[in-house]
Amino acid sequence: MPELVLPPRTRMTASRRAVVDAIGAHEGAFTVVEIFDVAREAHPALGLATAYRTVELLRRTGSVHPLGGGSYVRCRPDHHHHLVCVTCGGVEETELCAAPSDAELRKRHGFRAQGHELDIYGVCKRCA
Repeated sequence: MPELVLPPRTRMTASRRAVVDAIGAHEGAFTVVEIFDVAREAHPALGLATAYRTVELLRRTGSVHPLGGGSYVRCRPDHHHHLVCVTCGGVEETELCAAPSDAELRKRHGFRAQGHELDIYGVCKRCA
């Protein structure tokens, strides 16, 4: 997994470091409260609001991606989408993309896309 990156000029406080380290050690999808509980073991003074703000900062850089239901998943920086199992909660990345090309969007709608996100919910092969 790639490094978790905060926006430029964001101070890396001890509280933020505890949250980033907890996310870095976590496998699969997570909620902010789950990360808070783990990070607080390393940094007892950590506040829940700081955990939420840190996850939001990581979301802005693309280091984490929000999924439905208040959960998040770590992301790599290249173009990909997520396959989310509704049975076990597992998340798998896929490069498959059904989004129309930028040229097609401009031709049909005069729209200039800057990006897109796609999460597909279903049942993984382990649970099927």
